[in-house]
Amino acid sequence: MNNKKRLFRSIAYLVIIVNCSLFIANCGKKLDPDPLPLTVKQNLALLQTDPQFVMYFNFKKMRDTKFWEQFLSDSVFSAERNFGGFLNLINQAAGVSISNGIDEMYFSNSWIGDNAMVVKGTFDRKRVNDYVTADTLYTKIDYPNGITVYKQVDANLNFYFKDDFTLCASNYLKQIENTFTVTDTSTAGLLTNFNLLKEIEQIKHKENLWMISNQKLFIRGIFENFSDMNKKKSSVLPGGEPSDSLSLSDTTQNENMNELFSIYKKINSVAFSLKMTDDIEIIMQNQCEDNNSATELKNRMEAVIALAKLSTTLSGKKPPAAIKLLDKVETEVYDNTVILEAKLNENDIKELRQQKIF
Repeated sequence: MNNKKRLFRSIAYLVIIVNCSLFIANCGKKLDPDPLPLTVKQNLALLQTDPQFVMYFNFKKMRDTKFWEQFLSDSVFSAERNFGGFLNLINQAAGVSISNGIDEMYFSNSWIGDNAMVVKGTFDRKRVNDYVTADTLYTKIDYPNGITVYKQVDANLNFYFKDDFTLCASNYLKQIENTFTVTDTSTAGLLTNFNLLKEIEQIKHKENLWMISNQKLFIRGIFENFSDMNKKKSSVLPGGEPSDSLSLSDTTQNENMNELFSIYKKINSVAFSLKMTDDIEIIMQNQCEDNNSATELKNRMEAVIALAKLSTTLSGKKPPAAIKLLDKVETEVYDNTVILEAKLNENDIKELRQQKIF
């Protein structure tokens, strides 16, 4: 499974967990998002202007939570491999990792295939330079302004030190060069995308981890993956045998999934955010074109989840962890946004881990 499919699949599982609560009445409660820290906003200027998605990780704050070592560190380490080996390179070259020394990471990707990464932490620049200089897989590009870009040719990786605490990386050299003149007061990169910046400011939790996309094709990928997963699950009974008795339910389920999938065109952005305290709180925000679109999204999801629960009951199977968590989820609609919230404790996480959802 490639990285994008893995990302869509992980998001789709979160959709299953949080969207199951759509039976709960709307409250109309205002979201009241955390403020966007100035330092985070400044670093967004180092990302592309129009990415298909943006992700933010605050490893330093996550490491201070009780969930980090027990549940999340190995999951996030697998993400290190998914980010093109750059974080593994930093670990080898500088002896730092997301568990020790790397404090924050920003990652974005565009439709033409170029990505951008900003890594904040404590680095030994001389140690990195010595490591790269001794490795024949790397070359160095020296610029007149005193900046040195390290280039790994076979992996199409370029990176440099923006300062002693900031590394910028990309598979596209031009993206790297675009960041040379960016300062703390610059309105550059993603900060010039005022619509996306406004949507980022509306993300509920900004302390630990968040992700957002306002690109229709990316949002379509989330719902398409969710649709495919449900179609596969509804077509067989325990033991892998096709079900004749559930054919009507399956047909209705597929019809509702197709209608749900078509609604992506009316969604302006999808955001996920996570906050770790004694529990883990997951928020999904679906910002729609208008209140009518939000209501339609809610109704379609209600139908899909109701039929999913019915299929589970008729199959005789033990309800999966995602379905069992229905009672832990709350749903609200505020203006044109469908807001879904789930609070998970240690036992919930263990069950989800056993099913390889996290």
